[in-house]
Amino acid sequence: MLNKKFYKKLIYINDFSVPMVGSLAFGIVDRGTNIIEVRPTTICGLSCIFCSVNAGPKSKVRWAEFIVSKDLLIDAVNEIVRYKNVNNIEVHIDGMGDPGNYKDLVELVQGIKSIASVKTISMQTRLYMLNEKKIKQLEEAGLDRFNVSIDSLDPILTKRLADNEIYEVSKVLELIDYTLKNTKIDVIISPVLLENINDEEIKKLVIWAYNSGLGKKWPPILIQKFIPHKRGRIPKGIHISNWKEFNEKLHNIEKELGYKLLFDSEVFNITRVRALPIVYDIGEKVDVKIIDRGIFKGEFLGAPINRSYSNIEDRVITVVAPSELEDSLVGSKVKVRIIDNNDNIYIARIQ
Repeated sequence: MLNKKFYKKLIYINDFSVPMVGSLAFGIVDRGTNIIEVRPTTICGLSCIFCSVNAGPKSKVRWAEFIVSKDLLIDAVNEIVRYKNVNNIEVHIDGMGDPGNYKDLVELVQGIKSIASVKTISMQTRLYMLNEKKIKQLEEAGLDRFNVSIDSLDPILTKRLADNEIYEVSKVLELIDYTLKNTKIDVIISPVLLENINDEEIKKLVIWAYNSGLGKKWPPILIQKFIPHKRGRIPKGIHISNWKEFNEKLHNIEKELGYKLLFDSEVFNITRVRALPIVYDIGEKVDVKIIDRGIFKGEFLGAPINRSYSNIEDRVITVVAPSELEDSLVGSKVKVRIIDNNDNIYIARIQ
């Protein structure tokens, strides 16, 4: 008999029982700038060997995936934009999965772009799951930029990095070319530097990005540092550098190739603005109802009993508890103690 503790559950969030702010996995993430992160799904078709959030079908640490109603997300963005009270908001659609897999992506973009203060909508994606028709629809809906995750131009290495034979980098390059030539959507690429694995490929990506029409408005390439995470995947043989070493590496590539790779936040018009309030302090005790599983084994979603049903004040809380307690916990009311609240992401333990 299959032990249900070891299969992943697909959870649809389509009503107000789960607040939209408070989780890294889904909903809205606000880091106190004019950029609002919108996370509609955790689903990803790849199992990249360096994935910091252990996404994909081969994950052994996730026990749930999430899909969030577009209407809940649009309502939340609208309310948070009004709270921030600035007119230069960028909404970045990203997540612990690939938003390209989100069924209502076009409608989500369209709804967000109808909010007056939203000037830019960008999206992080590996792009391979889209097609020309969907890209055109996204342009018409108001998408301004693709941030494409691409870590090599070599078809063999890219399959190895994605840990999935379905990933064809040639298709991604074709879709990027189509986007640049047939739409107003800008494209930048954001490869992860995996030292001892794709060092030379990074240089090829730099040359390709600067000579293929990417970055009409923004820098064509933003090289990302590999940062190991507790539940993330760490490729064998990788050298993990510190930030000083990483920046020196990029500076050396700049000198070697003659292309700029280090950019200030001002290039992306990132400014500090009013942040959502911290609702619960570390150590504070909160009465919650356990709604369902969290994304990782040993995590559950808790919704506070006392709520205002406002995206400004309500928070979902990730409650850490043994997975074996699922049957008794889900649906129950418990008291938890907040152990982390960084960036309005709340983690707690049962008292």
